[in-house]
Amino acid sequence: MHTFWQRVNAIFFYALSVLGFLALLCAGTTYFHTAHPNIELGLDRASLRKILGAGHEQATLRLSIDADLSTVFNWNVKQLFVFITAEYVTKQNKLNQVVVWDYIINGKENARIHSSSIVNKYSLTDQGYGLRGNDVTLVLHWNTIPITGLLTTTSYRQSVHTFTLDDQYS
Repeated sequence: MHTFWQRVNAIFFYALSVLGFLALLCAGTTYFHTAHPNIELGLDRASLRKILGAGHEQATLRLSIDADLSTVFNWNVKQLFVFITAEYVTKQNKLNQVVVWDYIINGKENARIHSSSIVNKYSLTDQGYGLRGNDVTLVLHWNTIPITGLLTTTSYRQSVHTFTLDDQYS
């Protein structure tokens, strides 16, 4: 005969298994959701300076962002972590990616980002001297933080902004 605790254990883990299966089933319904965001990135100004004694360059960017990410939201999206990377190529590395700005969106009603003058939150720094005269591409990415399911990262490469940094330090 089974004891009381064996029966409680069996009921608890059966309920836990059913709950896990239902969560997996619910999360699976959102993987077929396709988002069609409207995103425009721009650069208003870029200034480059050499950090003496440290052996690297640093760029300050003034960005313009117009993004409507409301189509990314569905019933399973808790929040979005949105960030912009500056990507460039140097002799030492095929691809350099530096996060220059980020933002957290907590709901569909806040999914519109519109600003014409944002200074980069994090400096665009190259450990060496690979920024001067180099082509840089700004790309918007976002992490989808779900209620249940996997955390996913999306890079929106349909709307990027490419520019060339100055050959002279400012």
